[in-house]
Amino acid sequence: MKEAQELIIERIKAEFEQNKLKPDSNEFDTNVWVIAVAIIPFEESIENSAFLPYTIKGAEYYDEKNDVPAREYYLSEGTPTHIVRVLLGMSTLADISSYVDGTDIYLVVDVEKQTADFIWEEVWVEGAPKFHGGTIPHALAWVKQMKEPLFIQYEDHLII
Repeated sequence: MKEAQELIIERIKAEFEQNKLKPDSNEFDTNVWVIAVAIIPFEESIENSAFLPYTIKGAEYYDEKNDVPAREYYLSEGTPTHIVRVLLGMSTLADISSYVDGTDIYLVVDVEKQTADFIWEEVWVEGAPKFHGGTIPHALAWVKQMKEPLFIQYEDHLII
């Protein structure tokens, strides 16, 4: 039976990794691969407040008028079991981009059922990534603000 972290990494890779390079194509084809993954249990705490899509009471920028409804909205959709910080790389036939993107993702993991499902997708599907266009060293420092990554892959393993 797979542990929660393994289920999460498999789900993240299945969602984000794309092998779209075609050696004989003149189109702008790209690969996307997961560079790093950090995982923490979901918990509403001051220590985790930077990773939540709303501000919690006691946090520096808490505004009860706006933040209570935001919290209620998200929690009405369900409660994640984990927060995942993901770093993505891109490559083309010409080169591997030296700039990467990253974001925080929320999942509900059920080890007994061996499932890892996304929740609160609108947080990361809509808009720009939380970390946009930085170098790998800067991006890894950003990932480590959450936790030391338990998965790191510096090279595009999808290249044909």
